Amino acid sequence: MIVDSHTHVVAPDQRRYPLVPYGLDQGVGAERKQAAWFRDVPVSAEDLLGSMDQAGVAAALLVQGVGAYSYDNSYTVDAVGAAPGRFASVVCVDPLQPDAAGTLRTLVEQRGARGVRLFTVTNPESTWLDEDVGSTLWEEARRLEIPVIVTILARQIPKLANALRRFADLPVALDHCGFPDLRGGPPYERARALDDLAAFPNLRLKVTTHVLRLAEKDPAGPAAFVEHLASSFGAARLAWGSDYPQTHDRSYADMVQLARRACAGLGEGDRARFLGGTACELWPELRVP
Repeated sequence: MIVDSHTHVVAPDQRRYPLVPYGLDQGVGAERKQAAWFRDVPVSAEDLLGSMDQAGVAAALLVQGVGAYSYDNSYTVDAVGAAPGRFASVVCVDPLQPDAAGTLRTLVEQRGARGVRLFTVTNPESTWLDEDVGSTLWEEARRLEIPVIVTILARQIPKLANALRRFADLPVALDHCGFPDLRGGPPYERARALDDLAAFPNLRLKVTTHVLRLAEKDPAGPAAFVEHLASSFGAARLAWGSDYPQTHDRSYADMVQLARRACAGLGEGDRARFLGGTACELWPELRVP
């Protein structure tokens, strides 16, 4: 069974679910450039289901698209209703807002969210990830018994390590493997900080199309990178994700085929974990019969 651990959806009804692009009101150049995906290639929950059916994907995690909606999680949580049992949602909460923990609690207990995304990419100089202000959400996730997804750049890996030490009993997934530098190919010396995170057994890696595209630039290819990660972390801690449609340089079906090629060097059981088992371990709601 193939399970996609990283997708985004955009509502066709923009009156009910208006876009709230992060940073556009402030004229932030990087966010303005990044924002094109949700206007140029929007994919609704129903559209995603159609692509999943064609590609043989059983279930998918809907991750709040901060670029499209900032911290308005309305469509991400409502979209689960398009296919209960095949979708689960992860929301993103601003840790700097008043009562961030209360907001997360409401999204989980009243709206059915099954994880929280801690997102610093839009402000890479953020320091809250391992500080008291950020720990409020870590602690609430622990109380609610939901996984934490962390979206950071590689430079913030030391701060993630601090948080992993503090919350060693909390399941955590790292989006896009922390955007590693894969230049030079195996043994990926520029991504050594990522390998160091293998010391934290509660951490899983989301190996997304974005990362596999980086690995494609080296002659060794994506399979070598996945085998490297499996050697460092164990295949049971790797989860494939498409990043569709934010990543949209190829069709969804082609992303699935890329994932299959990337894990081809693993044993049968490890391939199953990479393509879906690890995601189902973190989000048992996605265990489609």
